[in-house]
Amino acid sequence: MNLPDPSPRGRRLNPMRLRGRRRYVTPERFAVIARWALWSLVAIVVTGSLVRLTGSGLGCSDWPTCEPGEFVPAADFHGWVEFGNRIVTGLVSAAVVVAVAASWWRQPRRGDLVWWSLGLVAGVIFQIGLGAVTVLTHLSPPIVMSHFLASQVLVSAAVVLQHRASREPPPGRNDTVRLPNHVRTLAWLAATLTAAALWTGTVVTGTGPHGGDEHVVRLQYALPSVARIHGITVAVLAAVTLLLALRVRRLVATTRGETTTELGRRIRIVIGVMAVQAAIGYVQYFNELPVLLVALHVVGATLLTITMTRLVLAAETGRRASAETGVAASVGIAGRGFAE
Repeated sequence: MNLPDPSPRGRRLNPMRLRGRRRYVTPERFAVIARWALWSLVAIVVTGSLVRLTGSGLGCSDWPTCEPGEFVPAADFHGWVEFGNRIVTGLVSAAVVVAVAASWWRQPRRGDLVWWSLGLVAGVIFQIGLGAVTVLTHLSPPIVMSHFLASQVLVSAAVVLQHRASREPPPGRNDTVRLPNHVRTLAWLAATLTAAALWTGTVVTGTGPHGGDEHVVRLQYALPSVARIHGITVAVLAAVTLLLALRVRRLVATTRGETTTELGRRIRIVIGVMAVQAAIGYVQYFNELPVLLVALHVVGATLLTITMTRLVLAAETGRRASAETGVAASVGIAGRGFAE
């Protein structure tokens, strides 16, 4: 008769253990939860864009019910697309609430993780309210634009949470190498231009044909003009990012430190995303904005938000082997490109 091994080696380690009567979460498990919170926020951006691109923005004319007196839509495609997006919003809300609870139960508890998790909850609540306003104002372009831009702020905040969750602060004095001021300034300038590019992109969207419903009034701008302004903003962003890449390449050649090497890798990822985004943007514009390409452009914009946020984090915090813990490696975060 084979008896179970009572030793620690014979028991599976539960990442959410009981200490006395108190439940707690390991740093490794919290890093995984933070990653799930991030990608759930990315998912709601994608489903929200599908609502607009399928013309389902008013598939449910009321909020929080789909129609007056009807919580669930009838057998209607547009109604279920919009209602499905609301269901995904509920799942996202659950994900960020779990992140808050896990940050509180995490051992050791860290105040920064608790506050960043609470920020995600506040952001999702704000987005739910803004979503209601979007429906009740019949997809007013400025409200729809604000809804998308707020989602990008939330995604960026989730990136910061995941970044902090995957790293423990070094004991004692923080001896992380600081990059030159001009490098950090260029990184922040690139981030600011990314925000400007996202905003001008929403103006193009608010002027273009995909308003979420065929009866929605669009912004009264000339589409070629706003598209040109958006293109110029992206071109300036690309120029600043390339200048930053050259500066960091020189630093890598002279210092050969992990800090500059990591930042150089982040910059290359951003440049790759920008190149794909530019290609999609030009192709979609000269092909009368097909739905599939517009959807891919929304995904690309969100990936640009993620990668640019990580670039700024790398420029600000640096990275040294002495400050690393096993958390990032154990959850498969380090060295995975977009999933990092």
